[in-house]
Amino acid sequence: MLLDRCEPSDDRIDLYVRSPRTCARCPHCGISTGKAHRSAQRTIKHMLCDGKVAYLKLTVRNFRCRACPHVFREPIPGIDRRRTSLHFRQFVLPKIRDRSFCSVAREHGLSASSLIRSAAGCAREIGVQWPQASFAMGIDEHSFSGRDLVITITDITHHRLLAILPNDRKATLEHFLETMPNTAKKRITAICIDMNSGYLDAARNSLSDAPVVIDKFHVIQYFNIQLEQLRQLYTTSRYPLPKKLLERSKEDLGREDQRRLDVMFRAYPVIEDMWRLKEWFRALYRLTSMAQARRRYDAVLAGLSHETRPRWQVVHRTLKRWQEHILNYFDHRITNAYTEGVHTRIKLLKRISYDFRNKQNYIAKMTLAFLPLTVLLDHLYSSPSLV
Repeated sequence: MLLDRCEPSDDRIDLYVRSPRTCARCPHCGISTGKAHRSAQRTIKHMLCDGKVAYLKLTVRNFRCRACPHVFREPIPGIDRRRTSLHFRQFVLPKIRDRSFCSVAREHGLSASSLIRSAAGCAREIGVQWPQASFAMGIDEHSFSGRDLVITITDITHHRLLAILPNDRKATLEHFLETMPNTAKKRITAICIDMNSGYLDAARNSLSDAPVVIDKFHVIQYFNIQLEQLRQLYTTSRYPLPKKLLERSKEDLGREDQRRLDVMFRAYPVIEDMWRLKEWFRALYRLTSMAQARRRYDAVLAGLSHETRPRWQVVHRTLKRWQEHILNYFDHRITNAYTEGVHTRIKLLKRISYDFRNKQNYIAKMTLAFLPLTVLLDHLYSSPSLV
């Protein structure tokens, strides 16, 4: 563009610019014409300079095609019908990665809705950034609002967030896995999930060649849930049983903690049995051999098979049903630790943004927040029509 003059003031800078072209090509018939129909001036936010906003006072012309009766506006790169230029959006959009839409909009004099539309369009056009090498996939759910859960899909190997699905239904996950590119499907070495039968069925149906690994932290959490149910069953207001003490690892117990546990175990042997089974599984995960782990796992299943207590029968059926997927850990050594870290950062971003009401805006914000900055900037500079 040609700069005719510059008028700085105390709070802004006005740049009077126009296109250097004398003709334009008709988008309908493709014929070049130089007959101007009319012109108008637009005010467009372009950049920040020394704390001041630089506005483009752009003279835009409409041309009348000589070959057909159409009137069209001359195209100017980086300028569309919005009141901000591509350069300004390239400067503003990366800021929403760790800030709320409203705070960024107030800082730059924009409306939050226009910023949300730009972010949603950018996230939609960038899509899923599939790894170019072999990777392990993590699948877990987190809360959007209360019990309204959404699914998180991650690349555990390269520590990347791949996608956030709008709900935790099996059909939604199956559709996502089935529509994956075949090249990405072939690169999956294993899938890490919790003990969710819906996720297991979806992985089996859509990615039958990829082994499924149960996250070891969710296995230990399963026993902590059993301990908590037993604690609630036996605790009273007069003799409360400490919750945190039962969840603590054996090697983290001090002398006083061990004494308190011994007192509790003498009073409630069933709690001691469940706690020792939990610690047995923690020791199982320290083994280095699949064969050794399988022998010990079979031994504990054999012991539980003779149990007559209902709770222990349920534990036996659960461990037997998930046996192969739990033991797959010793072949692949993957966990969903990165996925849980993603959930922790998402909670922080939700607090910064004062929560969300629109789920699609939420997914767009979180997708851009975990997108590598280089990928985001490359997209903004290479695809001006998508921003």
